Amino acid sequence: MSASGCLSRGLRDPRAWLLALSLTLCGCEQPYRIGEFVLVEWEHAQPPYPAYIIAAKGSRYRVHYDGYATQWDEDVTLDRIKGRVEGHVVRPPPPKKVQRAQDAASGAQAKGGTSAIAAGQFQVGDRVKVRWRGTVYAATVLEVSGPDKYLIHYDGHESAWDEVVSSHRIVSTR
Repeated sequence: MSASGCLSRGLRDPRAWLLALSLTLCGCEQPYRIGEFVLVEWEHAQPPYPAYIIAAKGSRYRVHYDGYATQWDEDVTLDRIKGRVEGHVVRPPPPKKVQRAQDAASGAQAKGGTSAIAAGQFQVGDRVKVRWRGTVYAATVLEVSGPDKYLIHYDGHESAWDEVVSSHRIVSTR
């Protein structure tokens, strides 16, 4: 009997069809999940940026770029996700559109404009609300780590979640 005859005869078995179908549907690449830390192409000429997947809608993923405000979150297709982050990643400089927005904001502040929360406004023990991956959490300032940097503890969470944040992530006091 020929090889093609064995193959066609084997695929008549329902178990063979299920195996072939599952291999076809699963493929080799696993889909990304919400919460995964990935590298995403933000602008074409730049290296990929570290980002968290915060939502999945069909074949599109909503990502939050690590270290940037939620205004820069965006929906991306699978081809823009370049893989999972393994170990420490050095964040590339901000894309041109982000740099322009930051320059415009700092120029407005230099001309007398104010940010929603002034830098250096918080002290140890202050109870604040902090934005993390698009959600606001209650927190307490544990330490002033530097100009515009605060070590915070998320209330109700273990100390493993404590982190240093800049004032742009502090939404308000409580």
